[in-house]
Amino acid sequence: MTVLKKIIILIVAVVMLMLGGGVYYVQTQYAGIGLPWVSSIELPAFPELPEPQTTLSAGQSGDIYFATRSPYDFSELLHNFDNTLQNTGKGHLTLPKGASADQPVPAMIILHGSGGIDKDREPVYARMFAEQGIAAFVLDYYSVRGVTPDISYLMKTLSASETDIIVDAYSALKVLGSHPAIDASRIGVTGYSYGGMATRYTLDSRLKQIIAPDVPAFAAHIDVYGPCHQTLGFNGTTGAPYLAIYGDQDNSVNVAQCQPVHKAIEQSGSPLEQFMISGAGHAWESRRPRDEYDYPYISGCDFTFDADRGAFHVNGKATPPAPAGADRDERAYARAAIGIYAPECIQRGYIIGKDKSADSQAKQKMQQFLQRYLLDVD
Repeated sequence: MTVLKKIIILIVAVVMLMLGGGVYYVQTQYAGIGLPWVSSIELPAFPELPEPQTTLSAGQSGDIYFATRSPYDFSELLHNFDNTLQNTGKGHLTLPKGASADQPVPAMIILHGSGGIDKDREPVYARMFAEQGIAAFVLDYYSVRGVTPDISYLMKTLSASETDIIVDAYSALKVLGSHPAIDASRIGVTGYSYGGMATRYTLDSRLKQIIAPDVPAFAAHIDVYGPCHQTLGFNGTTGAPYLAIYGDQDNSVNVAQCQPVHKAIEQSGSPLEQFMISGAGHAWESRRPRDEYDYPYISGCDFTFDADRGAFHVNGKATPPAPAGADRDERAYARAAIGIYAPECIQRGYIIGKDKSADSQAKQKMQQFLQRYLLDVD
């Protein structure tokens, strides 16, 4: 698509939106993206939080606050991590019965999806893991960055980038490893949708070395319906095992696109398991009725990052980056502008909702995987 055609599409889109609801609609629903006078997005302010802990005590559970960072852009993580914004992370720890310093247990860090923590999903998995003898730490990467329940879906997804989530996951790994009742060598990570994609990214051996070089790597990764359209431009892994679970009726997870991604993981030395559930859509744990919902997803495009500089690419072409020295608001605008530079990548509508059969099959597969890699039970 030529630059002229993109400009025409943008102008037409803005005019149509203004006719349909005015500038106010564009600003409130689309964060002003596409309006000629907008060059940044006002993200929520970071809230005041309790002092982060670096070391946990025996028997400690419930809400835990820890030190983390918010690089936002992947290039900042690769090349400027120690100078990126410091903030406080948060998670909720559930310990299984019998966990103690004398009998330390494995743990799973849980990364929620782009919609936030769902009472029918993340807390349910936490209880399931605890019943299996595995501690569970539900990470909340939204509220610590100022996201509140009334914030729009778009603003949620812009408030915490996948880079931020990766850093939170590794920061949680460091603090959980200090818990006397948790075996630091047996901490895994799992995520759903957006969190599933981030779970796959935490396999990247470069990132482990940058963020958490002095602790054991994640011992297992479970990616649940995480999309495969985006990679980090690097195939090296920590060597930890990886399980991908997805449905064949989920438009947001392109099965054909996942195959080379998963093959690269396996070729890099990580034991790989794929579990495709016939007839399953997305978020099968949800209590909402199973139906096609009008949510956006990426289709027909490959997103990646330059392996050396960390620049963002769409179908092999670099997209305009945020200006040098940009703040988070300006970086968020550059991220959101993908809708302007590559509108053809964004589609809408995929199957979401309650599917007891898929839910049961997925949970059984997870438990088998964890028995093998975290509990050492064949």
